[in-house]
Amino acid sequence: MSFEIQSTSPSGRYQLQVDPWEARNSHWVLSPQIADGESGSILFKLSAAAWSAENSAWENDEVVRIDLRKYPGDQPRPCLVVRLNCAQETGGLEAGHVVPFAALEALLEEALFSAS
Repeated sequence: MSFEIQSTSPSGRYQLQVDPWEARNSHWVLSPQIADGESGSILFKLSAAAWSAENSAWENDEVVRIDLRKYPGDQPRPCLVVRLNCAQETGGLEAGHVVPFAALEALLEEALFSAS
């Protein structure tokens, strides 16, 4: 794995890192993780490498908004918008409830296949 920094919190403490991999010819997936620069720990990482962080924007020093897509692109919902609170280690869908990082991937899978 060769993680690259996609974006950094305003203070520089947290980083959204991505591991780019080529799923098909010229079709890249950017598997995300959140790293804490103070402790050196990985706070959040999805177990399925098929999730791709298409865009990210820090709303403040602790909260990042990420547009996630799951490869392949023929999913029922093309993109999910999530907000991750790095200090609280929680996240949720843009208009949904918040769960601990450990439960977020199951929430994403459920939302991907539920009616939009």
